[in-house]
Amino acid sequence: MRDFTFNGVSLRSVGGRIAEKPFHTIAKRRIDRVKIYGRSGDDFVDSGSYENVDFSVKIAALPYINGQTAQQAARAVIDWLAPLQNGYYVYTDTENNGYFTRAVLTNFAEIDREMRTMLTATLRFSRLPYWYSDAGTVETEFTNGAANTLTNPEQYDSEPVYRFNTSREYAEDVTITVNGVSVTFSTSKREGNYYFDNVQGQFYYLANGVKTYLSVQDSSARSLPNLSPGANSLSFSQNGLSFGSFSLFVKPNWRRL
Repeated sequence: MRDFTFNGVSLRSVGGRIAEKPFHTIAKRRIDRVKIYGRSGDDFVDSGSYENVDFSVKIAALPYINGQTAQQAARAVIDWLAPLQNGYYVYTDTENNGYFTRAVLTNFAEIDREMRTMLTATLRFSRLPYWYSDAGTVETEFTNGAANTLTNPEQYDSEPVYRFNTSREYAEDVTITVNGVSVTFSTSKREGNYYFDNVQGQFYYLANGVKTYLSVQDSSARSLPNLSPGANSLSFSQNGLSFGSFSLFVKPNWRRL
């Protein structure tokens, strides 16, 4: 039976069912059409990004599945969704097994009214353009400085999170190279985890839940690149390390439209 989860809770678990199969369209590319005075035809400017996707899910109360009446099931659905009006939450469904996205619920007042009076409602969401694979949330560890390969199975580049870990307090400079682009930074004589987060566009050191934002050396690139479809080469080196351990972890965040 079809189902979906929102913020980790499934519709069926609270006493609802999908009454009509949801339809997900592909995100639209943001392209601006520009008219230039005195020139025939139009120019098109590609922003390199995608718009949100709006979609709906028609649901109905499912009585007796949890020992509830239809009215109790409808109220359980309302109580589940009521706190989830304030931003993006993880959304999954049985139409996209192995993937998740983030969506905003946009019509709670309408849902509240319809579920109370008709025991059915249409949930309207606006989701981010990409679906992310569950497999892409798993970190891959590289434990030596030699060239390594990480293969992107999707058709779109991904925004990974690179995590460099060292147990050496007096390490010096670290150089990480991805697809020929190198970033060099100092570990500032601190052992622990250093993150290049391409999702947030941040480089920081994390200790005891506190982020310390860092900068790279002037002679290197400003950040590490995204992972392209197909094979990606990765390597890293650390100067001044005579003992201790160091590893590079990559959470690739594979994604598709």
